[in-house]
Amino acid sequence: MAPEPEARVIAIDISGAYGTGVKGALVDASASLTAHKEALTPHTTEGLVDTLTTMAGRLAELSGREGVHPAAVGVAVPGLVDEAAGIVHRSPNLTLEEVRLASLIQDRVQMPVHLVHDTSAGALAENVLGVGRGVADMLLVVVGNGVGGAAISGGRTVRGAHGSAGEIGHIMVDPAGAVCGCGGRGCLETIASEPSLLRRYTMAAGEAITADELIRRAMAGHPAASRVWEDALRALTIAIASAVLVLDCELVVLHGPGQLPSAAVAPLRTLLAKRVNLVRPPRMEVGALGQDAGVLGAAAIAFERAGMAGVTRAWRGPQTAGAGTL
Repeated sequence: MAPEPEARVIAIDISGAYGTGVKGALVDASASLTAHKEALTPHTTEGLVDTLTTMAGRLAELSGREGVHPAAVGVAVPGLVDEAAGIVHRSPNLTLEEVRLASLIQDRVQMPVHLVHDTSAGALAENVLGVGRGVADMLLVVVGNGVGGAAISGGRTVRGAHGSAGEIGHIMVDPAGAVCGCGGRGCLETIASEPSLLRRYTMAAGEAITADELIRRAMAGHPAASRVWEDALRALTIAIASAVLVLDCELVVLHGPGQLPSAAVAPLRTLLAKRVNLVRPPRMEVGALGQDAGVLGAAAIAFERAGMAGVTRAWRGPQTAGAGTL
């Protein structure tokens, strides 16, 4: 049965660090995003809950004016997230720990609220609407404030026993490397996360630039930028190759840093092909959905949990219409 055309949810994506932004929108059954809202991420749990409930309330009000009551709220959150219980166990960049975030929002907005790990949200979105559409087995790697990962296997999100599957950023790639925020040493995040890239460039070149500018300079052959980006690509290769050997995925999708051009990952394709010998190397693509991936993934979860799985099946297309739950 086709989904009702007026079906609508509220979707919110919390960025990975305080002060960098919360994005929200109304999302309908055709995956159209309307009534966009943005806010800075507050510095306290109470402030974050206030921001999320205010944003959800305003979006619900706007939708109500059009005669459509949103079925649910989906929230994409970084960190260790128990999606079923609606609990954020730990989100270091947000300093959240053991917070029942879903119920805190739900009590105030009076509608169902469902959490999803932010990288899982991005993977779901790319799988149902982006470059992974129609692909049953894929890996998303997100280079931002940290390095996140999420896998789709058999058309379903791999969550693991504790909801922490896909923490690719904490694979050790350099035993003698820097100490990571997780307490480990030489994690992928210490070399390839956006803050690490920019810090290492500043140390080498004596100036601060943006991630987009760093990539542009690396592509143009700037010595310091090229060295920093090449180090990051080598580290990413080690971690991604490890994940590929475990998952045997068909596709790897990369988001960031910044507005990443496809040409910037061409060396990564070559490095990965040299390192993965036991199985066929996966295709590698830059994500198609950009800044909207988290919001669309949160919307997919909200539709699914609200009993409207037909919406996301329609997004996937007829070739994967029989796919299971997200």
